[in-house]
Amino acid sequence: MTQNRPDSLFHEFPGVSADVWKKRAVTDLGERAFDTIVWHTPDGFDLDPWYAHREPATRIDLPKTKTANTWKSCHRIKVLDPKAANREALNALNQDASALEFNFSDSANCSGAGLTTLFAGIETSAITIYFSGNLPPLHDLLETLASLSGFNASTGGVLAPLPPASKEVDCALFQTREALPGFSLLCVDTTRYHNSGSTAAQEIALALAGTSDIMHRFLEAGVPAESIVSAIELILPVGSSHFTELAKPRALRALLPHLLKAYGASGLTLPSLFARTSERNRSLLDPYTNLLRLTTESVSAILGGYDTLQIGRFDDGLSVNPEVAARITGNIHLVLKEEAWLDRVVDPASGSDYIETLTGKLAASAWKIFQEIETDGGLEEAEKSGCITAMTAKSAIQRESLLNKRKKTLLGVNRYPLGLTAEQEKNIEAITFAAEHSPEGSETAAFERLRLKTLSGATIPSLFIWTLGDSATSLRQAAFCEDLFKCGGFVVNGVASLPVEEPSYETILHSRPDIVVLCIAEKDPVPLAETICKQLSLLQPELITIMAGKPPVEAERLFKAGLDSFVYTGINVLDTLTSCQRKTGVQ
Repeated sequence: MTQNRPDSLFHEFPGVSADVWKKRAVTDLGERAFDTIVWHTPDGFDLDPWYAHREPATRIDLPKTKTANTWKSCHRIKVLDPKAANREALNALNQDASALEFNFSDSANCSGAGLTTLFAGIETSAITIYFSGNLPPLHDLLETLASLSGFNASTGGVLAPLPPASKEVDCALFQTREALPGFSLLCVDTTRYHNSGSTAAQEIALALAGTSDIMHRFLEAGVPAESIVSAIELILPVGSSHFTELAKPRALRALLPHLLKAYGASGLTLPSLFARTSERNRSLLDPYTNLLRLTTESVSAILGGYDTLQIGRFDDGLSVNPEVAARITGNIHLVLKEEAWLDRVVDPASGSDYIETLTGKLAASAWKIFQEIETDGGLEEAEKSGCITAMTAKSAIQRESLLNKRKKTLLGVNRYPLGLTAEQEKNIEAITFAAEHSPEGSETAAFERLRLKTLSGATIPSLFIWTLGDSATSLRQAAFCEDLFKCGGFVVNGVASLPVEEPSYETILHSRPDIVVLCIAEKDPVPLAETICKQLSLLQPELITIMAGKPPVEAERLFKAGLDSFVYTGINVLDTLTSCQRKTGVQ
């Protein structure tokens, strides 16, 4: 951002307008259009790569909800046995967790005795405690919690949807809550929409629509508006698109007061915002890249201003020792707080023209979607009619297409995969089972299932890459092809630049590859490719020959000579690798 104070260190550098910057960018791009560096977001609006200070920008006012950028670090614990869960909880608190989410598999563990065992050694008034999973009726849970010594001063809440009930029951619920004033009863969780494929603007709109449904329901039951607001927890997932995920909670906080005021609330108090790192992009085979994703997502959540942050484990014990994985995951929060000092500045994105513009455009897009949901009768009715499913399914198809064509990169998944570690080879059956039962909407599952299918076979198909012509171009093609086939688990036996002579064929076929990939960097590669394909077909009829590059006009000549297919940027990589699996006998 250009500084204009006379005593600024930057006073010798004149400000640059957006027009001047764009003209220079167009010059530097040469033959490429400026549109190639414009971000066409999944939510349908465009973002230029740079916005000038003091240029007109789409900005909205954000309510001031914090005096310090503090957040609660929440550890999720599955409660199968209260004693074991208690030990895990105490360990999490020793690692600086400031909130705990107990996810119950059996509602019987929510009895007074079960909860007393679960909370042993925990100062419940000092720790935020959430409940989720298989819970008893909320009224019963609240009465049990209120009966526990010291729990009436606790904060936290129930992270589960509230089933329909009569107005009398809804009103009585808030009367019971009077014994637990810091406890939230009402939850809007957009995670399942995220897993189904929703975009950032859709998630904001769905959070607003869920809040609107809650406000309407409990106002009808005679509950004061401010009491309802104070009892709401909004859960949003955080993906790895850094700036978008940073702007998402800012846009939501800007829109919430408008919605709440329409229901008679002051808008000064907002529902709590709870962030969960995304499970959608989690890799089974590349756990340490997951660690990078989690760190990026955590930075986005913290700078975006969430009240609570829950960081999922980067590995579930199939590739990394579970205790090590838990410890390293917990350290993400500590490093960002104690070493990066991200808690020192409230809303550090404020004043950034790029992020302010992104926040404004996200808010505008989300508000339009929210109005459409309200026109359909609200979130509950829109879900019943299938409108929400159709909306997220459309986004999911677009995202899947980008992944399969590698226009969106997932390191270690659809680009640059690493070989299996000794631990992964030992656990390959368990990893394969986990991949086959991946959660809905997983971006990694299809590629990882395909790769594991290849690696689990009796023999792994191999390929040889033959480069010809200009070495700089052909080696780039070879690197592309090598990376592409490794994503499918195929073994690359060699990459070599060889003349088109009989000894070269012998060299290539010596290791009996299943596939030969031709990377021919010639002005007219067809005659050379045709000669090679015919000879390879004669020497090893079952061989699959593939050529790097888009199909030329004379592609039919090459198919008749024995060429199987072409690989190039923009193809559906998943379909191509699946086809190669089938042709090489992978079962």
